[in-house]
Amino acid sequence: MAALAAVLAIALISFINMDARLVEGPLLTGNFQGTIDFDEIAIDGDRLSGFASADSGQVIYASYRIRSIEEQRRLQELGPSATLQVAGTYEEPRPPAHPYAFDMPGYLERHNASGMLEIKTLESAARVSGLHARLAGQRSDLIEHIDMSFPESLAMEAQALLLGDRSGMDAEQARIQRTLGITHLFAISGLHVGIVTGMVYFILLRLRVRKESATMLLLILLPLYAMLAGAAPSVMRACAMVVLVLGARLFRLHVSALQALSVSFILFLWMDPGLLQDIGFQLSYGASFGIIASLKLMEGASFLKSGLIVTAVSQLCLYPLLLFHFFEISVSSFIVNAFYVPLFTLVILPANFILLAATFLPLGIDGFLFSAYEPLRSWVDGLTVSLAGLPHQVWTPGRPSAGWLLFLAASVLLFFIQAEKRFRLRLLLILFIPPVLLSAKPYIDPGLHVSFIDVGQGDSALIELPYRKAVYLIDAGGVLRFDEKEFQEKKRRFEVGRQTVVPYLKGRGISSVDLFILSHPDADHAEGADEIFEELAVGDLHITPGSAANALMKKLAPFAHEARVELPKGGAGWQVGETKFMYLSPEDELYEGNDDSLVLLMDHQGQRFLFTGDLESEGEAGVVERYGPQLAGMTVLKVGHHGSKTSSSQLFLEALRPQVSVVSAGIDNRYGHPSPEVTARFGDLGLRLLSTAENGTIRMTIENGRVTVDTSRK
Repeated sequence: MAALAAVLAIALISFINMDARLVEGPLLTGNFQGTIDFDEIAIDGDRLSGFASADSGQVIYASYRIRSIEEQRRLQELGPSATLQVAGTYEEPRPPAHPYAFDMPGYLERHNASGMLEIKTLESAARVSGLHARLAGQRSDLIEHIDMSFPESLAMEAQALLLGDRSGMDAEQARIQRTLGITHLFAISGLHVGIVTGMVYFILLRLRVRKESATMLLLILLPLYAMLAGAAPSVMRACAMVVLVLGARLFRLHVSALQALSVSFILFLWMDPGLLQDIGFQLSYGASFGIIASLKLMEGASFLKSGLIVTAVSQLCLYPLLLFHFFEISVSSFIVNAFYVPLFTLVILPANFILLAATFLPLGIDGFLFSAYEPLRSWVDGLTVSLAGLPHQVWTPGRPSAGWLLFLAASVLLFFIQAEKRFRLRLLLILFIPPVLLSAKPYIDPGLHVSFIDVGQGDSALIELPYRKAVYLIDAGGVLRFDEKEFQEKKRRFEVGRQTVVPYLKGRGISSVDLFILSHPDADHAEGADEIFEELAVGDLHITPGSAANALMKKLAPFAHEARVELPKGGAGWQVGETKFMYLSPEDELYEGNDDSLVLLMDHQGQRFLFTGDLESEGEAGVVERYGPQLAGMTVLKVGHHGSKTSSSQLFLEALRPQVSVVSAGIDNRYGHPSPEVTARFGDLGLRLLSTAENGTIRMTIENGRVTVDTSRK
């Protein structure tokens, strides 16, 4: 343990000293015209993007919207590496929607990028030569070869396991893997590198190659395989360790696993300091350091027991990091991996290497092997889906703060130090007490929290009652889809529900929603709802009367079958503790549009919030006519219809005179929301107006009768 602490200290000091190598100062702005070199271009639908080197040597993130299918084909024929003559404009990256969403500025920083270039004109493009380009091209060809020669049910897995390409994996497959904690098995790691090394070494010896010559060949082939497999941090780490150990052996030197791991750790940070912020780098080295430091626990253990210990140690070492990055962990992974790790190590991974080799052989050997292997893999898939369907497998306490992260990591370290001396059952309390305390946090919080989530051009609001008595979600945002040509269709569409709303809830430690309210069936309010049902447990669903026949709601119905559906009208209400809720609209069961949105009034400790959906001026007038006196002096108004000029009428604002109003709208949206007429109206009345476009996600807390406001963008 002392040696490990020394290594980590040296690595930390090295990183601090190397920090000066990171890009400093503001990102590039203005226009650009010149040549950029891509190491690896990504083309998804009509969008080309990737990191490139400019004429100046600076790294930039460049993207280009492809104009036609002919242009798309020409660019694809270049291969993954290319030199482009372009003209464009540097754009400021959009800030994250909330603390748990994808952070583009941080992404650029991690890759030491100086700017974000939107290419306006593509003047010419040429293929790049060189070893790296040839390997990238070979990787692309192999991915395409697998796609063409493997059965559809096996192709995606083979591309992920053999070449590190997970682009073909859909959201449901990713969710199942996260639920069971087996995502790591579908990414190239030290396990894969070890198997590749063993297979190649065995074959070379069988071909009567001398051990020294076989070792030399491995020293050449392993770095090439790492690049061929996508050069993920876990692959580079494993290959570097093996190369260090084998290289030392040639000179009859002994290099321990810890020494190889430590040297590779420091060397990688020296070459790229930003790697320390890379999730894959953190997880790969975190697991490896933990396993090596715990080797004493495996002394004298059988092969099976050693495998279980390795699995448990790696899971325990990584769980604080997993919580920080993903806000949840699979509690079943400790058991599931005891079966899946040997299965992948001994059967699935070797089988994929053999199947790939067979596709290059004549006489239909691959067809015979596929016919034998595919039923087995289908059975494993069925078992995986069944296991993932079992309830209560995922623990979602949310993202721990820096203090909590250190507390959790310290408890793991203390457990291993004590267990190494002598394992006793009561030592498990060291592991269990910190997570229990972390899970209890929301249930001792007396505040009521309301979050207006920045979902771009759409609506989504979260209500967390005191002591986590209930969680309500109002709308789930959505993307307005317009007609696209076939070449414009992307493999992975942006999903607001899955990529913005769900991370916010899980980051807050929420894995289930007691009540999901869809104010009305417009795409920018309800298109992301199916992803909510896929990712979270939902108790009740409230939809506006008459909307069930809407096309979007019909599409949603299969996802919502487990929820209890109600169609409340104005006047319906309920109370939880001291918090009261009442619907003010609609009045009838005929859905005709925005004015039939569910309008919800919440009253807590005398502070009132009004959620209006897309209510327009006519609907506002009706609400004022029926409930005018109850609305005067409103605390918070969720502005109707994203601040459109058809909403927030003078009559409505004068009747409510809210202390704070929130507009949910996208940055630079095509509709010009909020309308200048509306913002002028608020200004003339002296009313405070916040916008998710400017302020990001807006969270308000009611405690002891007072409201505090916090925004994700200051």
